[in-house]
Amino acid sequence: MNKVMHEYPLVSVLMITFNQEKFIAQAIESVLMQHVNFNYEIVIGEDCSTDQTRDIVLEYQEKNSDSIKLLLQDKNVGMHNNFIDTFYSCRGKYIALLEGDDYWTDPHKLQKQVDFLEDNPDFAICFHKMQIIYEGKPHLNHISNTKQKEITSINNLAFGNYIYTASCIFRNNLHEIPDWFHQCPVGDYPLHLLNAQYGKIKFINEIMGVYRIHEEGTWGNTSMIRQREKWVEMLEFIRDKFDISIRNSLNKNLCNSSIKLAQYYLENNDYDKYNFYLTKIRNNNPSILFSLATRSMIVKYFFKTRSK
Repeated sequence: MNKVMHEYPLVSVLMITFNQEKFIAQAIESVLMQHVNFNYEIVIGEDCSTDQTRDIVLEYQEKNSDSIKLLLQDKNVGMHNNFIDTFYSCRGKYIALLEGDDYWTDPHKLQKQVDFLEDNPDFAICFHKMQIIYEGKPHLNHISNTKQKEITSINNLAFGNYIYTASCIFRNNLHEIPDWFHQCPVGDYPLHLLNAQYGKIKFINEIMGVYRIHEEGTWGNTSMIRQREKWVEMLEFIRDKFDISIRNSLNKNLCNSSIKLAQYYLENNDYDKYNFYLTKIRNNNPSILFSLATRSMIVKYFFKTRSK
């Protein structure tokens, strides 16, 4: 039986959307199909789309006024600001994330995750496996988190993100999102880190949703190298926002990503960018392993440039 927000909701489903007319209905339907024994609300932040997305969410809200709450931006404010505004409109004890181009596949997903968090107050986050679907490139489809540990912490998360947004539900402990979040190049990973400060992280080894990669999506038209460059920018920006132990792990994360970028640009004879990322590694005081990797690249660089 579905229970909606006649009473104060236990769960807020936070959904942001912009120009997702092809996908938004499926996302909303995947929430409405949930079978739960608690009250929930769907809070949709619509960022002044130029397609039919707003019309679609208005139609759903009209038919489901007891469960859907709309935040309609007067102008396009961008993904981060839209997320923050929508976040502050959520009233639930727990917040489940679902972007407008993803969807859930298990009608008991929310119930399973909420049951766990209710029974385990020392956990702050619960997530699960996802089916990763590439629109137009089915040969790239795969399952996430195939070797994922069941229980992790912020210390594990600081080495790299393994939580897909649409799989995540967390305790609503962040009464205020820090100002620096507005300037962050990537939003989901810093959010997970902020939430993980309040408790452990639980992984449910079940596929309960779909993460869709498509040309209109955030990363759909972004090359893997550009994604990694934005990742390095983000890590440089956020590492000083956490305590020393987490900062050190984020720094190793940054150095690992910088090494991969330096190697890529060295292989592709872009020596300016190679030296740019090599300098980042050196400036971040890497361990002996990073030093060895750096020396290896320097030797390779020497022989490549010498032969010219």
